[in-house]
Amino acid sequence: MGLNASGQVREFQLRLRIRFRVRTPQGRELIPETELLQQRDISFNEAAVLAKEAEESLLYRDMQADLVQQLMRRLAALRLV
Repeated sequence: MGLNASGQVREFQLRLRIRFRVRTPQGRELIPETELLQQRDISFNEAAVLAKEAEESLLYRDMQADLVQQLMRRLAALRLV
């Protein structure tokens, strides 16, 4: 989080994290516990709060999509093994 000279927030960071592991029904571990993290910096402007909220929502959706794609690539790689 960044502050301006008067102590007001001027930027902050969005983070999204997932942890997962993949095991067979027999308990064999195919992917050990793995953590995927997405983070984005976003500026803050008190005069444009509604616009910043919309931007934040879009960034979170983008981060979620990126994490899902990463997870799906790892699962797809299992089929190749």
